[in-house]
Amino acid sequence: MIFRPEFFFLGRTEGHGVVRDPLGRVARRCRVETVGDYSQTRSAIEFEEVFTYDDGEVDVWRWAMTQGSNGVYVAAEAVAGAGITGWRDDEDYVLSFRRAMGPAKGLLAPSYRTRFTMVSPGVALKTAQVSLLGVPMGTMTATHHRVVD
Repeated sequence: MIFRPEFFFLGRTEGHGVVRDPLGRVARRCRVETVGDYSQTRSAIEFEEVFTYDDGEVDVWRWAMTQGSNGVYVAAEAVAGAGITGWRDDEDYVLSFRRAMGPAKGLLAPSYRTRFTMVSPGVALKTAQVSLLGVPMGTMTATHHRVVD
């Protein structure tokens, strides 16, 4: 099963995740929800990804993504900015980017490497590795389940 973000994130997904520190210990848990639609004017899928953590923090990521050629995607996120490249790695979809977190901006912003893998029809596994200046800071593993309305 090939993960295709341009189809998977149309409509709604719901899921849960766990964040681990660099030593592999559970740091916190979250609920993950997305709502996406195709924008005719931008020729891109646009979706909002909301992480609601067990400590009360809510983190909202706003994405726009379009498929290019040869399995390459071009994406933008409201905080991370434009020019994010995603690509197909066998059946998976991978993207790598920097995103500001608190005072850590620019070259000091954490780096993210995120991989989506289909585990069954309508269910994807997301693994996001976060590093700062090449040093691992943590990992998030989450599921996204497509919601059929």
